[in-house]
Amino acid sequence: MNVSVSDSGGKAAYKGSINAQGVFATPTLQPGSYVVQFSSKDAPKGGQYALVVSAGKKKVAANSIAAEKLAGAGVAMKIDVGQGLNITGQVADQKSSAPLGKNGKPMVWIAKKTGSNIAPHWADSDSAEAKEARTSGTLSSQNLQDRQNQGITPQVPDGAIRK
Repeated sequence: MNVSVSDSGGKAAYKGSINAQGVFATPTLQPGSYVVQFSSKDAPKGGQYALVVSAGKKKVAANSIAAEKLAGAGVAMKIDVGQGLNITGQVADQKSSAPLGKNGKPMVWIAKKTGSNIAPHWADSDSAEAKEARTSGTLSSQNLQDRQNQGITPQVPDGAIRK
């Protein structure tokens, strides 16, 4: 799946694709409003997807996006980016609440820790960082909701702007 990010003036800030886990991350961006566009020529028909983008503590999510919308013009989401931040995001098949890791179990979303330069990311559920996040309480209820793609209120109608 292709991902393109443009600023409020329409200037391209990032072009790339999601990785095998459905995740992408831009480099650090200038502060401002951005549009993240998801599109795919290969989206299977009849599928439903959840899309999440974040910049620091700001998140925008859209659930139950039909694959046909991604295969057509695509789906765009707006997000504001603060100083020194980048945009991260994930595309997940709605049938699974989280991507499966190497161990075959759902992965755990690890939020960015204050003072760390490590971007938020998915981790195998049996990895040391996932175990540490669960035992130290740093895996908050909001992170669990994000990981399960549940309980997130879209920021715009249907959580997306369709072109």
